Amino acid sequence: MQRTQIYLTDEQRARLTARAKRAGTSQAQVIRRILDGALGLDDSGAERVAAVDATAGTFADADDWPEWLARVRGGGAHDRLRSLGV
Repeated sequence: MQRTQIYLTDEQRARLTARAKRAGTSQAQVIRRILDGALGLDDSGAERVAAVDATAGTFADADDWPEWLARVRGGGAHDRLRSLGV
């Protein structure tokens, strides 16, 4: 790895700082990730596809989101209060 210095605009620096903070990593690591993506040096796309392929169909029999949510929440506050005799 080699050290390189660059000049950033105030806006670039602010966004870089914010992104690094959100990611919980260094600004240098964020810059390297951005450069890898821009230069086609990352294989994160291949990794994401492999992860999807590896997990596809894992929950094939699971409820879809609306059905799961209805089952977890039940009938709503009105029905819960009625069942308590309120």
